[in-house]
Order: sequence, then C-alpha cells, then structure tokens
Amino acid sequence: MNRIDAILRDPVFPRIKAAVIGATGLAYYADKDAALAERINRRLSDKPTLGLAAYLAQLAAEGPAGPEYQALINELTVGETFFFRYAEQFEALCAVAIPECLRRNRESRLLRIWSAGCSIGPEAYTLEILLKRHFADRLRDWQVSIVGTDLNASFIETARRGVYGNWAVRGLDPAVLTECFDRQGDLWAVKPRFREWTSFSVFNLVDGPLPNYPRGLGALDVVLCRNVMIYFDEPTRTRLLENLYEVLVPNGWLVVGHAETGQQVNSLFTPVPVPGATIYRKPRPGCAPAAALPTALPAYTPSIAVEPPAADAKPAEPKPAKKRSMATESVARLRATAAKPTPTSLPTPQPPVPSSTGPSVTTSDGDRAAALDACIALAERNRLDPVVHFRLGLLEEELGVGDPIAAFKRALYLDSDFALADYHLALAYWRRGKLAPAQRHFRNARATVATHDATELVAEGGGLTVAELRSMIDLWFSGEEP
Repeated sequence: MNRIDAILRDPVFPRIKAAVIGATGLAYYADKDAALAERINRRLSDKPTLGLAAYLAQLAAEGPAGPEYQALINELTVGETFFFRYAEQFEALCAVAIPECLRRNRESRLLRIWSAGCSIGPEAYTLEILLKRHFADRLRDWQVSIVGTDLNASFIETARRGVYGNWAVRGLDPAVLTECFDRQGDLWAVKPRFREWTSFSVFNLVDGPLPNYPRGLGALDVVLCRNVMIYFDEPTRTRLLENLYEVLVPNGWLVVGHAETGQQVNSLFTPVPVPGATIYRKPRPGCAPAAALPTALPAYTPSIAVEPPAADAKPAEPKPAKKRSMATESVARLRATAAKPTPTSLPTPQPPVPSSTGPSVTTSDGDRAAALDACIALAERNRLDPVVHFRLGLLEEELGVGDPIAAFKRALYLDSDFALADYHLALAYWRRGKLAPAQRHFRNARATVATHDATELVAEGGGLTVAELRSMIDLWFSGEEP
C-alpha cells in the first residue's frame, strides 16, 4: 500500500478533511479525496514518523494562521494567473465603473479597490497600471488604495516582490512591457511607479471579519473577486457575497468570474452588461437590484452552406446526440476559426454602446419573469441553435428558475463539442451535489478543448482562451486523473 492510499484509509483523514474545508471554505476538495491526500502527503514527506492523528492535533493547536496550516493551505490553493486576465472585464472597469467612481468621489478625492483572492498579484498591479495609463490626469492629488489579499502566504510574498516570468506577462503589448516593467534576465519586475498605490496582505475570505477597516477592506469603490467562489460551497458563497456587499459603498462595483454569476449575485447586485462583459453594481439603500439581462440573439441563420447529399444517399434521419446537426457545423466552424487574442493594450475608454444584434431583453423593478419569457420564446423560434439554449441555461441559472440543466443538455444535443456548455452543465450538477455527472461533463469539456490550439478564443466565453478554459477544467481533476 502506498502512502497516499494509507492516508485515504486512515480513519483520521475525514476529520482532517472536515477541518481544512471548515477553515478555508475550499469545498472544491469535498469530492476530491485523492487530491487532498496527495497534498497532505507532500507535507508529511519530511515527517515520515508523524501519523495523521498527530498531524491533525498539530493543525488544531496552531489554527489556520499557524505555520504548518499555512504550508498546507499553500499546497491546496492555485496561483496560475497573469496580467490583464479577461481583458474585457478591465475594459468594462475602464469604460464604465472607474469613470463613475471618479464622478461620485470628486469631493473626497478617494478611490479604494480590493483584489480579493489576488493570488501572486498580477490582478492588483494590472489595476494600478490601468489607472495610471488611462486616468493619470484625473487622479492627480487623489488618494488611491489598491489592496490585494489571499489566503496563501507564499503567494502574497511573491506579490510583494512584483517580479514575474514570461507566462504572467504573455500577450502584453511590447509598449506596455517597456513602460510598466523592468527586464531582469528572464524575469519582469513591475516598475516602482506602478507599485505606489498597491499593497498586499494575507486574509481569509471565509472567516476574516468584514468590513475590516484596519486592513483597508471597507468603504470600497470596486471589489474584484474572480475565480474564487467556484471553490466554495453554497452557504460559503452566500455569506461571502453578503460580506462583499457590506464592504462596498452604495453604487460600488463588483467583478466576479465568468462561472460565478447566478441568483446569489443578482439578489444583491444590479448586473450591468457592457460589450464583452457584465459587471455588478451595489444599489443605493432602499433600491432593490434591477437585473439587466443579456441581449437576445438574432434569429439563427447558418453561416455556411450545407452540401447536398449524394444521389444515392438515403434521406436524412434525425441525428442522435453525439452526431452533428446543421447548427453544430456553424458553431464548430466559428470555434475552430476564432481569432487569436491580440496583445493586451487597453484602448482609450469609450462609453458602452447598445448592441445591434437584436432586441434588448432587460427587466425593471424586478420584472424578471418577462425577460425569462422572452428568452424562452427566442429559444422556441431558434430550436436548432445550440448557442440560444446555452444562453437560456445561463439565464435560468442566474435567476434560479426553470431547468438550466435541461437547457445545457439541449445545447449539447445540438453540438456535442460545445465545450463551455459541458463546463457549465458540470458546474450546475456540482452545485446541486450531483458529483458523478459533474465529473463526467468536466471530462467531456476537457476532451473537447484538447483538440484546439491554446490561443484560440472559446465561443461564448467572453474572451476566454482555450488555454484558460483548460486550466479551469484541470482544477477539477488535479491530483486525481492524468
């Protein structure tokens, strides 16, 4: 029996698992015993005589702030990130949220931003780069604070150093590299000028008190909490969103990851769609969130001609789920030929413009039922378009109504290679505690993206690249499957 198998069979293992998830909120490990055991084994590799009971006693005696607990947390968390990740969201901040904050705070001349779950720091530094490249004149004589926090102490040490490899700065425009970084051999150091407003500290989002004014986590104008809540269970996500609501000023802005939208966010914040992204705004006291839902798709028209059948071919029959339909061919063609991302150099901010792709589907005063009815009608008119069903599934998941699982399945019936539909279907199953089908659809999504170039854009991904989706999917298998 190897060491990991021994850890898994030890009767103390479930107690360590419960203690770690309780302290960190990392419900991601609830169904990943092998991955958790592998990480515990790393910590025990230089302590061959220490049994699990003694290790649990050490963790309990130290508490989450203790050195060994922190070392285990460092093994459990993920630090892959890079500058201007999901550039569309930064463009939304640049075009909408930051100008609004500057207008609102013109008397106080204060701007406070929090990068929650900042990992090794690129997100926080990206914010300072954005502000100084696009709003330098307007922020002259302002007091600006950008606070980055993470549970992982080693990540925070890296963030404070501000020195990164080529992976973290990939895709940046050479002009941005020259202006914002100093070359140090094979590394890139953030220039002092772009580190003046940014600070970092260790903070546990699960049990850290919020608001926390001594740490600068209160009366905030903007909070970015991206790709953090996907690791938490439902009660922890709800509690964290309520805390994020409390730390923001009225009309403050929240940015979450693409997979973290949903009823919980919409019940507290107002979605504000802008081209390529959706950001969220805290309503003023006494004002309920008024959802602004995505623009509807136009009537579906295949973008390529379908070759006629050969003379001796049999009449076409309805195709099973694993075969491809006319709609499938068009969507697959779009995915296979998607333009590669251009180097990230934000344009001069422009106000958002209305979409011209179709009628706007919005709600006011909580009239979400009408918006949902409109989207359902759209799906009825475009039954062969997998994208329509996919977007309906996202909307139903956001509002907490209908059957998003069925909508995602319809999208996959029409296009069995629709990776993002598989991914969101897996998340929907996982949120409902259905772990076996969740893992099956994570595997399907992984198999689909494996055939595509890493730099391709994922259809319906809001700027997500194949490499980024791969890394998101791989998190669900870390330590468990090859």
